[in-house]
Amino acid sequence: MNNFCVYMRPLCRALFLFSVSILLLSCSHIKKFLIQEDVIVSNQKIHTTKKVDYIDHLSSLSKSILNNKDIRSLRLSKRNNEYLKGIFQRIVSNNELLLPKGPPPQFYLIDDKVPFIFSLPNYQFFISKGLVKKYFKNESLLVSALCFEIVKSGRNLYPAQRVFPLGLIQIPQVLSLIRIDINTKLEVYKWTYFALRRAEYDAMALLNWIQTQNKNTLDFSWQIRDPRGISREEFLLKNFLVSQGFGQVKSPEINSSKMFYRFQDSYK
Repeated sequence: MNNFCVYMRPLCRALFLFSVSILLLSCSHIKKFLIQEDVIVSNQKIHTTKKVDYIDHLSSLSKSILNNKDIRSLRLSKRNNEYLKGIFQRIVSNNELLLPKGPPPQFYLIDDKVPFIFSLPNYQFFISKGLVKKYFKNESLLVSALCFEIVKSGRNLYPAQRVFPLGLIQIPQVLSLIRIDINTKLEVYKWTYFALRRAEYDAMALLNWIQTQNKNTLDFSWQIRDPRGISREEFLLKNFLVSQGFGQVKSPEINSSKMFYRFQDSYK
């Protein structure tokens, strides 16, 4: 009997190790599946600014913008503010692994006919009246443009600058500070596309937003550094959408909400 136990001991140990290996492998596959389902691009593939001090300084630029007498901020009504917050919450709550929790979002409408939208860290968003009035023809365009900035702000996707401006700052300066390279931008577009899908918004409208800028490069001169760059962005995003099975790359017709039209009418 003792000899039998001695004989079986190595076999039991081998079976135990084999079972553990199978269990770990199964968990690995499950984890891999969940990651593929919930995180579109790995953290290694996209640059995230990790310098906390710089991010804090960049976040504080909002004070310089709002204190500049040459930049007029329009008051958002409670209804319009809640409308934008609702879009924000729907996107963030459906993308918890992609978008970390942060302070409540702050929305600022700038009284400027030049169309632009940008974000600063800590979920601070700036939208021009010219953009709302002239180019946000439907709700899907507003949501796709805002979602891109939500991803950018939530992930702190801002290039670290050696020289940081002091004192009052103009909008074109801010846009030049936070502009990201085309490769990073394309990855953010992919993240934005899937974030929109998870929130059950019109993800194809992201392409329409890029095409709107590409067709009106003079109007979007503050937002776009190089007109050829936005053309390349459109081309690369189309290729990505085709890889996702959208051969004709055509956005479906989705009606805008009453809240959107009330928001739009407030600034005509």
